[in-house]
Amino acid sequence: MSGLRTLQGTCRSLADDLLAATAAEACAIGYAHFDPITESWVLAEASPVDQSAYVSRTSTSVCLHPAVLVDIANRARAKRLSPVMIHTHPHAAGRPVFSLIDDAGEKEMKAFFDRRAPQARPLAMVIGPQGLSARRLGLQTPVDVWEVGTGLTLLSDEAGGFQEGDLRHDRQIRAFGRDGQQMIARLKILVVGAGGTGSATVQQLAYLGAENVTIVDPDSVEATNLNRLIGATAADIGTPKVDVARRAILAVNPKAAVQGIVGDIIDGPVAGLIGGFDFIFLCTDSHASRAVVGQAAYQYLVPTIDLGVSLTVADGLVSHMTGRVQMLAPGLPCLTCTGALNGEQIRREMLTPTQRAADPYVLGAHVPQPAVVSINSTVASLAITMFLGAVTAMPAQSRFQYYDGVRGTVRPTAAAQRCGCIVCSPSGALGHGPSWPLPVRPAGAHHV
Repeated sequence: MSGLRTLQGTCRSLADDLLAATAAEACAIGYAHFDPITESWVLAEASPVDQSAYVSRTSTSVCLHPAVLVDIANRARAKRLSPVMIHTHPHAAGRPVFSLIDDAGEKEMKAFFDRRAPQARPLAMVIGPQGLSARRLGLQTPVDVWEVGTGLTLLSDEAGGFQEGDLRHDRQIRAFGRDGQQMIARLKILVVGAGGTGSATVQQLAYLGAENVTIVDPDSVEATNLNRLIGATAADIGTPKVDVARRAILAVNPKAAVQGIVGDIIDGPVAGLIGGFDFIFLCTDSHASRAVVGQAAYQYLVPTIDLGVSLTVADGLVSHMTGRVQMLAPGLPCLTCTGALNGEQIRREMLTPTQRAADPYVLGAHVPQPAVVSINSTVASLAITMFLGAVTAMPAQSRFQYYDGVRGTVRPTAAAQRCGCIVCSPSGALGHGPSWPLPVRPAGAHHV
């Protein structure tokens, strides 16, 4: 379970409002989109209740009018949302914990919501001066709360620390701290594409200490892949690329939880898994897959790093060696805003084999592009460093970079979000979770 995702600043702002100038407990109501496939939530909104909503308030308890709960249940049922019942423990030291009073009150609320909004999966959250905790309402099952923006922060930390005697990661712990190492280990990471950049990314994640990695790729190893597919040998020809990637991770960390999915991310059943991950590396040159994952990054609040490599050859000579690394997350421009997607190419890649054969605008076979392992590895390293800047104390601030192999430069670049963008703006897919469809390939169209 990936927990509850919130836009950067939402919980902190709410905590400031609720804890300001009062010694009594205070309440807020949130509503979240629940994804039953991945059992995760995306917070749609949250705000403090009006003063008239309270029956009573003390420093250790708070009670809302029954009519308020009726309104919450009615809205949750009508909008197919899950309530998030939020209150404060203003005198808590450290991360707050739920009290026995909370336990009793939640049982009654859960029974009420089960009757009035049975489709909902309500949550409870308690906020204190030094942190917050969340759980399934009435079930006492802890739920992680993530803040997603230019970085990824775990606001509720239920995980244990690393062993003091763990020397494997000692040198990098000295760089970004034990908390950073713990974050890398607990993240559920999805790598889309196990080819050139994907295999290099997977290798570096393994050495960093990532312990929960899923790799998605529809293809098997071919002889022409062996010049750049890290970890592959001639004996792997015909083997799914995800199996090679899985083997590479387990060779470094046999205890890691690694899953390989032989499938295409643009197909609905595979794309439907995206909401269950905490971070994504998008390592594919397919415009269709980048469109699907790129929208999901904002829709489900799953920060994603897109990697791209291009070698241009003219008259037998290399004229350009370029790479791009772009983080996709709330507050940052999407691939549509930066002009990185080709609509016609997306259309072609979404066609079934029969449709593709009949389409007068699809001419000839796919022409393999030049690829060199060193360029792929350079771009993968830039992406991994960007990832470290987003999830640890590593001061890597750039979220959009261009690599020029001819000039030997790495250049950070700035881009703006387009007003009203259908992908990354509040009026588009941002934060809508499973309530919006993803632009997946029509059912029955299979990868070839």
